[in-house]
Amino acid sequence: MMRGVDLYVIEHDRRLPSNGASLQWPERMLQGYDHAAEEEIVYVKSGQSFSSSSMLAQYPLLLLSEELSKIVMKFAPEITSKRVVVMDTEKYNQSFYHWMDLPKATCIAPDQALIQSGQLMSIMANLSGLEHAPAFIIPYYRTQLLIVRLELAERLLRAGIYGLNVRPIQITEGDM
Repeated sequence: MMRGVDLYVIEHDRRLPSNGASLQWPERMLQGYDHAAEEEIVYVKSGQSFSSSSMLAQYPLLLLSEELSKIVMKFAPEITSKRVVVMDTEKYNQSFYHWMDLPKATCIAPDQALIQSGQLMSIMANLSGLEHAPAFIIPYYRTQLLIVRLELAERLLRAGIYGLNVRPIQITEGDM
């Protein structure tokens, strides 16, 4: 276990509607970060409602709002990202997001994860090589957990980004 390191999961506030399913994702985006263009346009499905939120998740995609991604990029300037424009043709508006190429940790023994009230509280992961990464992702079943260190979590809380939930998570380190 990484002693003395406080880790937090950053997630969409579950009290707000989740928007990922209301979007038409280009096939190349669903194939992975490397297949996507530097700027992608994603359309809201006809008849679906969409409200801009701080995070959009539709496995394997995790998009961060401009406000959220700017803060993450300050802490991790080496991370590349691609711009994604969400177009709502029925409401004539657009929202801007970034798909960041965050490093990934490997989830070990997902069946042993501790879940309370539908929230993941504890997980085992291989964090080798991520000792100094301010932010990383742990793929877990059909979601991706955005994990950040204390300094970044504090900065996100101070920013008061609407629709964002920041909570501690226990990560036990293990090897495959």
